[in-house]
Amino acid sequence: MSDGYLANVLNLVKARLNRLAADASLDEYFRARIGGAWDELAANGIALDETSSADMMLLVDFVVWQYGNRDKAEAIPAWLHERRKNRWLSNPFGGMTGGGICG
Repeated sequence: MSDGYLANVLNLVKARLNRLAADASLDEYFRARIGGAWDELAANGIALDETSSADMMLLVDFVVWQYGNRDKAEAIPAWLHERRKNRWLSNPFGGMTGGGICG
């Protein structure tokens, strides 16, 4: 993930959480959450495209949901689960070909 992309995602996460853009008190924490969410999506076969605004918003929504539910045992909401599933179905296995049980 490029630095510019990370900065854009960070600003959108802060906006969704009603945090001032100038408030950098949790920026390192949010950056770690963003990186972790990026890695989690990739591990589940979703290779995000940095040029796609839909992929950016999926990452933002996923991070915001994770942040808001970090101390809860609630399942992912249906709307976010559907978006994640549909994104995976649009490019299963992150574009990998060959090998595995499907290849």
